[in-house]
Amino acid sequence: MTILDRYLLFLFLRTFLVCFLSFTGLYVVIHLFSNLDELSALSTESSWGELMLAFYGPRVAEMFGKTAPVLALVAGIFSISMLQRNRELTAIEAGGITKLRALRSIIFAGLVIVALTVANRELLIPNFKDKLVRTPQNWHDRGKVAMHPREDLRTGLKFRGKEFLVGEKKITEANVQLPLAISTAVPRIAAKTATLVVANDVHPAGVLFEGVTLPVVMTHVETISLDQRPLVYSPKNFQWLAADACFVAIKMDADEIAFGKKMAQYRRTSEMIAAIQQPKRHFGKSEEVSLHARLLRPMQDITLLLLGLPVIVSNSERNIFASAGLGFLIVGSVFLVDAASQGLGAYRLLEPAALAAWLPLIVFTPLAVLSMRKLKA
Repeated sequence: MTILDRYLLFLFLRTFLVCFLSFTGLYVVIHLFSNLDELSALSTESSWGELMLAFYGPRVAEMFGKTAPVLALVAGIFSISMLQRNRELTAIEAGGITKLRALRSIIFAGLVIVALTVANRELLIPNFKDKLVRTPQNWHDRGKVAMHPREDLRTGLKFRGKEFLVGEKKITEANVQLPLAISTAVPRIAAKTATLVVANDVHPAGVLFEGVTLPVVMTHVETISLDQRPLVYSPKNFQWLAADACFVAIKMDADEIAFGKKMAQYRRTSEMIAAIQQPKRHFGKSEEVSLHARLLRPMQDITLLLLGLPVIVSNSERNIFASAGLGFLIVGSVFLVDAASQGLGAYRLLEPAALAAWLPLIVFTPLAVLSMRKLKA
């Protein structure tokens, strides 16, 4: 590594760290003062240091994964602009060094940052997904969240409700829809509440429906079986159930019910692939597009870096703010095309799903290659 490489690398990393710490510090301060009462109540159960580390540690890692590629481009833009402003880039070229060779250390550092975001997304963040989906209001299984429809992969049963009480593991205004292949006599069961219960000597793990309103008379309903095993327990056959109750032998995770959509974005790529391959699960195109976008995200981040740096170097303007504005214009263009293509793919207006994820690369990769070739001169 030459003196020039060390100088540019130091300049780039210093700018990157300043930008990242500024954004992270701003986020923590705003979020902390917005939830000061709730966090103060939580601090009575543990020290402030432990609480801050447990709550904001995973969120800092998440912010790194989301902002690091863009901040790498921003750091490169400011580093190059400072070289241009001090006429150092002119001196470098006068020494017979091409612009591409001069920027080698910055490009290498950007690639390392992209690799770190991949490792962060696949290895670190999934271990803290249960903390990332929680807020100060339900940090210790307190509060309630809106209940989103859930489908059991094995049986095809669809669960719905109004709210999910996190601490009590209870669904209010619960109902479950049974596929016709399982039951034609009872297509749907509705109740005032449904509680997630663990297995014991009497029954397996499942959901206990209490205050059943549909069917009107639950004691007239026979137990519904699947693969010669009871699936929907009826009080007509099981005396431990109340007359207005029933039991569905389905193992459901409380965190998945409460934070299903939020938690899904923190899964590993292998978990996303395994979920799509699950039987009796009808995915929309949005899940397929998200999987392809996840696989191509590192390539898109690299393309963004290789597209932005040559444009800034080729710009003769030595104004740092003008260069920053040009860089943000490039970032906005890439993300706008990315969001538009994924939206079109999710609504089946752009098929196949892989094309929706590849479209930003198809548009911007040739431009990045052409821009990089100019730096060889």
